[in-house]
Amino acid sequence: MKKLYTIIALMFVITISKAQWTQVNTGLANDTVDALTTSGANIFAGTLQGASLSANNGGTWTSINTGLTTLDINIFAISGTNIFAGTYTGGVFLSTNNGGTWTAVNTGLTNLDITALAISGTNIFAGTYGGGVFLSTNNGGNWTAVNTGLSHLDVQTIAISGTNIFVGTYASGGVFLSTNNGNSWTAVNTGLTNLNINFITFSGTNIYAGTQGGGVFLSTNNGGNWSAVNTGLTSLKVYAIAINGTNIFAGTQGGGVFLSTNNGGNWSAVNTGLTTNYVLALAINGSNIFAGTYTGGVFVRSLSDILGVDELQNEASFTIAPNPFTSKTNITFTNEQINTTIKITDILGNEIKTISFSGKEYTLEKDEMKAGIYFVQITDANKNMVNRKVVVE
Repeated sequence: MKKLYTIIALMFVITISKAQWTQVNTGLANDTVDALTTSGANIFAGTLQGASLSANNGGTWTSINTGLTTLDINIFAISGTNIFAGTYTGGVFLSTNNGGTWTAVNTGLTNLDITALAISGTNIFAGTYGGGVFLSTNNGGNWTAVNTGLSHLDVQTIAISGTNIFVGTYASGGVFLSTNNGNSWTAVNTGLTNLNINFITFSGTNIYAGTQGGGVFLSTNNGGNWSAVNTGLTSLKVYAIAINGTNIFAGTQGGGVFLSTNNGGNWSAVNTGLTTNYVLALAINGSNIFAGTYTGGVFVRSLSDILGVDELQNEASFTIAPNPFTSKTNITFTNEQINTTIKITDILGNEIKTISFSGKEYTLEKDEMKAGIYFVQITDANKNMVNRKVVVE
């Protein structure tokens, strides 16, 4: 079963300003995008009506559906020149020519609703909705169910780190771990207060799980225990997580995209230009981040725009929490500041206040600021500048 939704022609080389999210849908098969993945300069989008490929940062898309007998794409996985597509009710398809043609590779699959794919060496794991996990050791030539100990068979996500294989399930099953190539599974749910898992990914020794209503959970001990890391998240339905160095992006239902620069300690919405806040997929390719959305297609934004060039260089790093805030919020710097300028402007660019600051933490009072969106511009003594958005409730 695909992701659970709450009911709701010109050819050109793209040179867009990515100072905000920009919609890039020319040629896209459908405007609901469940899957995004990258391979070199190529970006693959899985939609409700097939697969699309862009080789120019989303400037234009080409449908790549030859051989696909089911067009509802849930997930991609890439290993070298092999591209696997998991579909809703059609099983797994393999392309060896960059999506030019596809062949069904379903021998042994007793459930064709593919919700997750993950590759480890020569092993390919497929998660299904209702049939658990299947393993192929020969590029999908045949599959074998590997469900011993997996008490919930509604699989939504699979993530692999070394010899550890994590599976996230629905129907309140939570997370399961296998350390023996899927031969057996053990539930690892201590601390998880929401057991409907949408997404799992890794950043070093940190494991992040996005849930359907519980936000983001972090484990630092291989799933031994989990802690919610949701400060600043205004939506707790998290469908996608993307990692770029120390920066973590979360795609949510209703809240758009959020960024954390401190391991999920706090989050800030980064949605300027995003015309839909229902984000199903995230992918990073080079200097850009892409968001696949429900009914909005694909959006692209420059990482340096979101993070600030200086933050990418780990200079002038700071956090703002809480955000949104009602009466006051704290701007906390990683390093001691001397003669740093903090400038607050409203959404129209009108200056609200400017402060000269030295120290490691500044308390920003609401004062005359009315409810709405504001921007915090930090300029240190070396003229390094970083911008962030804050919301006053």
